[in-house]
Amino acid sequence: MRKLYTGLAWTIAGAVVIQAAAIAFAFGGMLNLVSEGGVVDKALLESFQAGGVGEVGFMVHGVVGGVLIPLIALALLVVSFFVRVRGAKLWAAIVFGLVVLQVVLGFSIVGSPYLGLIHGANALAVVATAAVAALRVRRARAADAAQAPLEPAEGASSDAVAA
Repeated sequence: MRKLYTGLAWTIAGAVVIQAAAIAFAFGGMLNLVSEGGVVDKALLESFQAGGVGEVGFMVHGVVGGVLIPLIALALLVVSFFVRVRGAKLWAAIVFGLVVLQVVLGFSIVGSPYLGLIHGANALAVVATAAVAALRVRRARAADAAQAPLEPAEGASSDAVAA
């Protein structure tokens, strides 16, 4: 379960990086279109005819952030209840809470664009907390391995005397 927990946490962090790349691609494409005399308006965005200007970046950003990351964060929270590491549930809950906040902010940007500032900063918080969650479990695994007693070789009795 520890490996699954760690994998889910790192997947969340990686997915946020994919989102950042996708939205940068989308806005870069839009800026390129405008710099060449094009116009970005509601009709263009709804027609999905702006091929080559990065509009796929908006779709990737929305699907990864609105569907994929929340599902993975929920899975991380569920898995945390089966991981026997101190703080695993807390960090999974923090990640999940930040992801929920991120989704709410993402859908609220249309009505209040200034929320985009918080949306961007919160994305960094999601990456940081997901990384902390993954690293804490990995360190706990390493500590458990260091504390595990050496087991006798197969076939050797525990009361054998070394020569």
